[in-house]
Amino acid sequence: MDKKNKRGDIPTTILVIMVITICCLALYTFYKTSSNVRSSFVGIGLMGKLNSQIENRTFNGESPAGLYIEKKETTGMFWWKKEFLVFSAEYKSMP
Repeated sequence: MDKKNKRGDIPTTILVIMVITICCLALYTFYKTSSNVRSSFVGIGLMGKLNSQIENRTFNGESPAGLYIEKKETTGMFWWKKEFLVFSAEYKSMP
């Protein structure tokens, strides 16, 4: 074997490892983004739930004032986590 061929093996190996790493990071980013998009439509279901509670209270003769609904989520990894409010709605009846 020639010594000239051995010199090219190290840069090629490093290049392959870097390409694989970048591909894995891209796949992970797409996965996290798709899960965030799925959870971003959570407000639609919660608004339906709030409307249902308002209609039930109105139908039963109760005052629907003071109904409040919210959805919180946590983000982060390992030791760094942050909780934030995704959606909130409050029903205040007109005087």
